[in-house]
Amino acid sequence: MKILVYGSGALGSLMIHYLCKAGNDVTVVARSTADELRRNGLIVRHYLQRKTTIDHPKIVESAPVGEQFDIVFSVMQGQQQKALLDAFIGLKTNLLVLVGNNLEADHCQNRILAERNDLLLLFGFQNSAGHREGGKAVVGRLPVTELFVGGLHQPAPVWAIDAIRKAFSINDYKVTPISDMQAYYLCHVAEVMPYGYMCYKCGCNLKQLTRRDIEFIMQASKECFAYLKSAGVSVMPKGEDRFYNGGLRTYAMFLLYRLMSKTVLGRLMVSDHCKNGIEEMIYIDRKFDEWRRQHRGSPMPTWDGIRRHLPENKADISV
Repeated sequence: MKILVYGSGALGSLMIHYLCKAGNDVTVVARSTADELRRNGLIVRHYLQRKTTIDHPKIVESAPVGEQFDIVFSVMQGQQQKALLDAFIGLKTNLLVLVGNNLEADHCQNRILAERNDLLLLFGFQNSAGHREGGKAVVGRLPVTELFVGGLHQPAPVWAIDAIRKAFSINDYKVTPISDMQAYYLCHVAEVMPYGYMCYKCGCNLKQLTRRDIEFIMQASKECFAYLKSAGVSVMPKGEDRFYNGGLRTYAMFLLYRLMSKTVLGRLMVSDHCKNGIEEMIYIDRKFDEWRRQHRGSPMPTWDGIRRHLPENKADISV
């Protein structure tokens, strides 16, 4: 398949690796890193797997004019996606997937589909993490990387899911349909932002987090899931909130969070991004706060208490 990918950060690089591994004809739009990628290839260090891969997709600074692609993926932060809407509108494709935290997905959809009624626009999230370092992407991932994908408020058509699965026709990548990606994004905020807030509290050194700090993280997530349900948002993936409502699942989640805070898992999955992706963390925090002001629901006192640890900008991070 002919695939175009915007974004060669840690998440985008990992996706590109899998697309190349599956035998696709992959073109990558990489503006600031184009020369480096042409010279050295796309280098991914799979940290937990203790291996490094090098792929050689076609590298361009802007999308080829008039070239048809089976699928276009854009793997970027939400605020970065918003800046490229005009470029997306001009692409020759019938399937565009915007991958990443996006609390302005409704704006993106309205803008793109106002100009392109022939285009199927989907949204996605890839469950990996990492950062760029020394000309390579350092990624933390599970043995099987998962892409959650769907329409903003409805499931993706079967043909689109089949096409995406065909693009990732390898054993170590899984495509999971989601029926409401806006709900998924909001529920993802409920899980990732409390850990991020407390990460800044300890100067991005998670080993300093106490048992009580982890309890605050989980209580804030519990409050947020309760708030979202009170505001009419469905939990996506279904049942995810059960990890915070008491019982064996909650205890298992608590142990996982404690393990992450004491090992390299926490650095790969949380603190590296908090240090290197502060702009995205601030963006998500502010957009979610706007959403809360527009949608009444149950109170979130613990969330509001730990939210104050988020820095105003990158210069304010104490590490």
